[in-house]
Amino acid sequence: MKTVLAQLKFDSRRLILRNFSFQFFSILMPAGFYLLFTKVMVSGTASERFSLQYMASMIVYSGTINGLFGIAAILMHDREKGLLQWYQLTPSGVQPYYLSMGFWSMAMNGIAIMVLGTLAVVVNQVSLTGSQWLAVAGVALIGQLPTLLLGVLISFINRPETLSVVSNLITFPMAIISGLWWPMSMLPSWLQPIGKLMPTYFVNNWLGAVATHATLETTNVIGVGAWIGILLILVIGTTRQLLKRGDGIVKA
Repeated sequence: MKTVLAQLKFDSRRLILRNFSFQFFSILMPAGFYLLFTKVMVSGTASERFSLQYMASMIVYSGTINGLFGIAAILMHDREKGLLQWYQLTPSGVQPYYLSMGFWSMAMNGIAIMVLGTLAVVVNQVSLTGSQWLAVAGVALIGQLPTLLLGVLISFINRPETLSVVSNLITFPMAIISGLWWPMSMLPSWLQPIGKLMPTYFVNNWLGAVATHATLETTNVIGVGAWIGILLILVIGTTRQLLKRGDGIVKA
């Protein structure tokens, strides 16, 4: 237990407190977008429904940035620097490392939920009950799993430069075509069917329905589940292949 707590303390500093990229790109940037599109670039006052839906979109966007940029880069860095091999040689092994990474990955999204939720309440005076906030947090954390798994998958790329390019090529197009920045109705008609297959589209709709009291469409829940299943299979299969090659991956 002491080892796990020590690992949590160590990772809290490098993943949260000293991680400027997380603070800026996963927290400040979505918060800035939220204020821009709900207060600055609107005529009059934005409706509560729009304020809640856009809060949900920015929570999903923050989790996408965190998974595809932050977590992917950290996993690659730790593998390249031999940190995993070093942990494997210790009596406690690599389990505390993976437990800590999983915990802080979720906690980072939790921080984004608190910041964006606070902005929605204070700036736009939205009103949700305690059970609704818990539901928003639960859906947001579950909905983060596809992008986290995608981040784990692309972290297996060998070169940091290539990882950065791949992260950019996935994150921003996916955010745009799945309707996180602006409504999908503004996109070309041929692009909308592609956007409706993205994991961020399913999560955004699911989270928006919970936040705005809208009818929950089961296709969104099924879509999130399908993406989690597919990516989990890919991560497990890729990990097994890399273990055979001894490519910096170690068993948990």
